[in-house]
Amino acid sequence: MNVLCLGMNGRFSHPNLALRYLRNEVRAAGHQADILEFDISSRRQDILEALALRSPQVLLVSVYVWNALLVRLLLPDIRALLPQARLVLGGPEVSYTAAEWLERHPEIDVLICGGGEEAVRRLAQRQFASETRLLATANRPFSEVPFPYLEEDFAALANRYVYYESSRGCPCACAYCVSGRDDQRPDFRSVDTTVAELDRIIAEEARWPAPPIVKLVDRTFNARPARAREIWRHLLQARTRATFHFEIHPAFLTDEDIELLAQAPPGRFQFEVGVQSVHRKTLRAVGRGQNWQKVRPRVRQLLEKTAVTIHLDLIVGLPHEDMSATAASIDDILALKPHRFDVGFLKSLPGTAIRDQAEANAQVTMRDPPYQVLANRWLSVADFARLRRIEQLIDAVWNSCKLASELDALAHRHGSYFAALSALSDRAARTGYNLATRQRHKVKAFVDGALQVRDGSNCAVARARGTVGP
Repeated sequence: MNVLCLGMNGRFSHPNLALRYLRNEVRAAGHQADILEFDISSRRQDILEALALRSPQVLLVSVYVWNALLVRLLLPDIRALLPQARLVLGGPEVSYTAAEWLERHPEIDVLICGGGEEAVRRLAQRQFASETRLLATANRPFSEVPFPYLEEDFAALANRYVYYESSRGCPCACAYCVSGRDDQRPDFRSVDTTVAELDRIIAEEARWPAPPIVKLVDRTFNARPARAREIWRHLLQARTRATFHFEIHPAFLTDEDIELLAQAPPGRFQFEVGVQSVHRKTLRAVGRGQNWQKVRPRVRQLLEKTAVTIHLDLIVGLPHEDMSATAASIDDILALKPHRFDVGFLKSLPGTAIRDQAEANAQVTMRDPPYQVLANRWLSVADFARLRRIEQLIDAVWNSCKLASELDALAHRHGSYFAALSALSDRAARTGYNLATRQRHKVKAFVDGALQVRDGSNCAVARARGTVGP
């Protein structure tokens, strides 16, 4: 059979890793299988025309929070253009709302809940015939799932991330994350398999015009610190120009980790460090085992003793965090001077504990993806709106334009980073400044203007009092 795996990714640079696993399963069952990828900014007509011209007998669609609305719009038209094709959907977005998807979309022939490799292989072995529209097949151990990339894949990955996973599931039980569910327990590839597969990726570097970013999508890569060190040590010794990105939990960092990572050359490693909150009450409420007072020194060591690029993450809207608590988190993180500070906003994802707690938390959430929390017991709609403006300023001033000294000067003047950012937000509202701007000369002029206006007003007051000359 002619099978097409359809991916609609967040952006061009983000290829779909899951589809490569599924393509391999279909081929292993003796069918022809190819991958067709778009991003969510693609025109629907372009996607539909490409599918119609390919005319697959089976279409596998991978559904996530970022493409779910687009998939919903496309399904009726896909069915009209490909009336005889078998439409099979899977992915995290449909796994926890399966009944709703099947009810709203009669176009779907089969919906797969959970890990898809075993289910897709069994479907392929049965010529994609199924007695039921809903399949929930236990997946085989991750160590038995073959390496996803084939020789044909690497040329298409130039100028894109190379996604790789060495484990699935997560040891943490964070209430806001699907990986925190009881059915998402950790499942690891061995160290030997992991380094061998990473070496296969490294061996392809010569085919790319620029060093790749190899992004490991493990939810908590350093859940087993000794295992993480073995892999890091191997990558430190490897002949590679690539940057390797890891999501790590700061509570699992050790002195041995810092000592090893201090040997990393600039550009070799990039860490996404999940702080999420600096408040113990909040961290306990969401099931994240972390004491920020103990973790902060580890993060500082990473920043001061290693050349690892550090991204610190914060989630706005978690339980028990009002505006003042959120301000304290922002101040604490900016004081560490991370290379990047990513402020995210709480989403009430299907299948998560935070969704089950919606009523208790007086949580108002978007009905459809991305399921953004709009208000809760601790933050009003106005508070969220204000914090979204603060997030835009952090991204522009700190992440994009690196105006650290200017922000420090404003923080000194206003008493804190959050107060300085609030003052910039108010100034933007008064002057009509576009917070979406990321051009450095425009952002710097805006920040410098805020510094100069305040200085000028101080001088005017001083002149009126006769304490300074003209």
